[in-house]
Amino acid sequence: MTAIDASPVATRPTETASAPAIRSVQEPARTTRTARALKPDPGPRDHPGRLSAARTQVAARYGVNARHADTAAPQVSGTLAAAADLPRSVLEVQLGHRSVRRFLPGPLAPSVLPTLVAAAQSAPTSSNLQLWSVVAITDPARLARIATLSGEQDHVRDAPLLLVWIADVARVRALAASRGTAVHATGYLETTMTAFLDAALAAQNAVVAAESLGLGTVYLGGVRDDPEALAAELKLPRGTAPVVGLVVGRPDPACPGRVKPRLPQTVVLHHETYDMARQLRSLGAYERRMTAFYRDEGFTGGWIGRVLTRMRGNGSLRGRERLRSALAALGMPSW
Repeated sequence: MTAIDASPVATRPTETASAPAIRSVQEPARTTRTARALKPDPGPRDHPGRLSAARTQVAARYGVNARHADTAAPQVSGTLAAAADLPRSVLEVQLGHRSVRRFLPGPLAPSVLPTLVAAAQSAPTSSNLQLWSVVAITDPARLARIATLSGEQDHVRDAPLLLVWIADVARVRALAASRGTAVHATGYLETTMTAFLDAALAAQNAVVAAESLGLGTVYLGGVRDDPEALAAELKLPRGTAPVVGLVVGRPDPACPGRVKPRLPQTVVLHHETYDMARQLRSLGAYERRMTAFYRDEGFTGGWIGRVLTRMRGNGSLRGRERLRSALAALGMPSW
């Protein structure tokens, strides 16, 4: 697996277009050939044709001339050019996903943040409404406060970068107000769902992009534990709400995380019509696999017990059961 060299994360646009250096991280013995450490990339200066092609691709994403690609998305072209040497396919990255909660110290390269945002902006968005925003957080004091609001998880406090993905109809309302136009549909449940879906799709694109660069990620649903307090912390305007957090960093090779088994396709895949009986018959073997998996992780029980415990209600969602009223308080009534 490769990792981006540690250097400060750029939180404001710059006009530099240097590609990140790639350096190796020690891998566990079980890694495959596609995850082996790479030699340092010589950088885009040695690949002028590749950098030019990357700028063309970035320019197309933002609808600008290739000369302005580095202004529209700072450093993304260089990262894209350098990433051409990474040997993992998209499918390998997706199928190899694992949650990472232990990271090496030090900030990320300045090219990481704009690259992840560019990947996020390449996700589908309903009717091109683009009803999402993202807040990038690197300040240790703010990370500590967010950790307190979202389940007291150490990896949030230690995160080199936390991205909080936001469902955002405030932008549309501001545009409407500037033109004296009403946008009643921003209060509909359909619009809230669209904004949440847009934000989730964008976040998942960022996950794949980060992991393709050798970085580790883990989602943070805890941003919905107390969304009003988090909105105050991030100074979110009315008409916005936190959807999910995403911690990004260089994985600690001593704690690489394991690929968690998913349900068999016979459970989640239905042909033509939904078949409950068929999927329930397939759960026994999965329950045994997950019981063994959790045992190896130091936990007792299996998957079914965890699902039923989480879904029992009466506080099992740690405050998220009041999401509808929280959304209303945040200016997203979801009628």
